Order: sequence, then structure tokens, then C-alpha cells
Amino acid sequence: MSASYKIYKTGYSNGDKKYHAKVQHHQVVTDDDILDMMMVNGSPFTRSDTEAVINRYHNAINYAASNGAQVVTRSARYGFTIKGVFNGPQDQFDRSRHQIVANVQPGSEFKEIVESGVTVEKEANHKKQPELDVYINLYHGSPDTELSPGHNARILGNRLRFDLADPEQGLFIVPVDAAGLLNPGEAIKVEEFTRVTPKEITFRTPDTLSPGLYKLEVRAKYGKSGLRIGELEDVLTVI
Repeated sequence: MSASYKIYKTGYSNGDKKYHAKVQHHQVVTDDDILDMMMVNGSPFTRSDTEAVINRYHNAINYAASNGAQVVTRSARYGFTIKGVFNGPQDQFDRSRHQIVANVQPGSEFKEIVESGVTVEKEANHKKQPELDVYINLYHGSPDTELSPGHNARILGNRLRFDLADPEQGLFIVPVDAAGLLNPGEAIKVEEFTRVTPKEITFRTPDTLSPGLYKLEVRAKYGKSGLRIGELEDVLTVI
């Protein structure tokens, strides 16, 4: 099995059109799936024993991280950064002004396997649909990986315009679970906009958005076609 990718227009630079690829993940593998894979060709251990060992392994990683350690494994490097402004060299960490943000990077073995061993195939983009290329958090000091409730943000792309009067169309914030799966039934529709054009949407992130992981979707209709959905590739976080 291989992954696929689609080609999208990035914009213009020095008068030339620029394009980039977006990977299309057609499969999500969870912990249960990995356990099933480990059992396929036989194992000296039962599934429950294997699951128990894996749980202990992850608990040990979490315990080390909770005690301030940087954890380096073959698959990932776990650490954290501190977000917030300090008033000077004598200032100290204050949870009312600063936040600890988890940071996970690919480990050396995982990086080598992905960069040298993944097979990809080009997937044609036949249907006209919204293209969400860039997300920008407009709240001062906040990274573009986060949604900031009560503050503005911007999406850049193509075919982003939708009918504000149609309840099926619009910008939706969709929760993502720990396995990376979308929960479209719990999608939150954005109601406040300062700009909606084919190439740009500027909106106010809902105040009531709970901490968690989310994806952005634009749902639009073109002429007599049915509802078309485009999503931002990146998963965004509410702290």
C-alpha cells in the first residue's frame, strides 16, 4: 500500500506560478491495529500480554516526560517548550502568564524509514472543491499551529467563497481524536467573519471552543453541484 499526493497552487513568486504537494493519508493505524499487525505471523506472547507491555512502555515515557526529561526513542523525541513573554532575566515561570507546550519530533529510525522507504503516487484532483493552503493565527504572539478562542485568524487558498445564508455551507471547526480521526458530527460552525473571498477567509474563533485537536473545513457549493468539502491539512490545537 502506498500514500498519494495532490498538487496545489501555492501562489506567485517573481511572476512565476508555484505549486506544492499535499500528502493524502487514506489509512489511519491505531494502537489496536498495531497490536493486530504484531499478532499476524504468530507471537510467543498473547495479545493481552503484548498490550500490557506496550501500555507500560508508554506510561514510562509519560512518567519521564512529566518529570522534565527529554525522551529520545527510535520513533520520536519527546520534549516541551515554554510559551509566553518574560519581563526580564530575573522573571520566573508563572502559569498565569506562561504555558508548557508539548513538542514531539520524529526519531532517527522513523525519519530514515519514512524518507527512504515510503512509496507515493500522484492522485488527480478531479473535483472542484475548496483548497485550504495556509492558516494564520492573528492573535499577537500565538503560533500558527493553534486556534485562539475569541481572536481572529485567517485562511488563504482557492475557491474559499461560500453562501453565508446556506446552513450547509461555511467554515467548520471539526474535532480530531487521539488517533487522528475526524468527528464530523461534532463540527462547530464559525459564525463571525470579517472577510470571505475566493482566496481568503478572515474569521473569529468561537469563544466556547474547548481545549483539544481540530481541523478546519470549508464546505461550499458550486453552481448546481452538491456540497464540496476542503480541509486544512494541518491539525490545530486549542490549549
